[in-house]
Amino acid sequence: MPTPQTNAENSPYSYYLDILGQWPTGIALASQWLVLIDFTSVTPLLNNIQNTLSNLETESANGWRYNNEVTKYLIDGKLEYSYGNLMGCAFARQVNLPGETIKASNQGLDYGGFQAPATSNGRTKYDKLSLTFLETNASFVDFILRPWAVAVGYYGLVARQPNTANYVKATTLKVVMFAKTNKLGSKAALTSMTERKIYTFYNVAPVTIPSEEYSYMEEGLRVSQVEFVYDSYSVSDANSISYINSP
Repeated sequence: MPTPQTNAENSPYSYYLDILGQWPTGIALASQWLVLIDFTSVTPLLNNIQNTLSNLETESANGWRYNNEVTKYLIDGKLEYSYGNLMGCAFARQVNLPGETIKASNQGLDYGGFQAPATSNGRTKYDKLSLTFLETNASFVDFILRPWAVAVGYYGLVARQPNTANYVKATTLKVVMFAKTNKLGSKAALTSMTERKIYTFYNVAPVTIPSEEYSYMEEGLRVSQVEFVYDSYSVSDANSISYINSP
């Protein structure tokens, strides 16, 4: 039995190593992603959220105490991105992206062993988008997402013009996936990072804020899984064509 030629340029090993070493066919890393939330259209958050909640929750008008500078800091662009070093929402730890299910069945006459062909009668409703956030001292969950959800409960998800007084939807929420690459060409070493695909969710709002439990047991990171609804979503390819056509 002949010995495999592992060092030959035309060996199957070299062929597959070459494929895996190119950007379009390189193995994607599950941990390379970030979240970008566009807060610029969520009017209640951009205004004085404490006043908004005090007007809505009249019995606890003095209980909702949100310093405007704190909420401004938490949704400020520097926690979403920085020039030349995109970092995304610093609080997002995990994301569960929705799937697609087409409702299908076999319709037609059943006789003599005949099985009718499969037919489709539409897509199922979107699953909610689920994001898990880390707890920090200035709580992003309780100072941003919770009052945002309360405003959604009062104002509703009815159709309104963006940036009007009671508009509670973020225009977009993006989940950006990254991959290792080298801008010099697809056959070069995979060293730098670039976008590989982008999930974009349109007209997004939080609808579920989980309960919290604290104890004197073992210490650890505190996380909260928040659910969002949205009107539609899309998936876009970021850079594949440029690397497929590169030398």
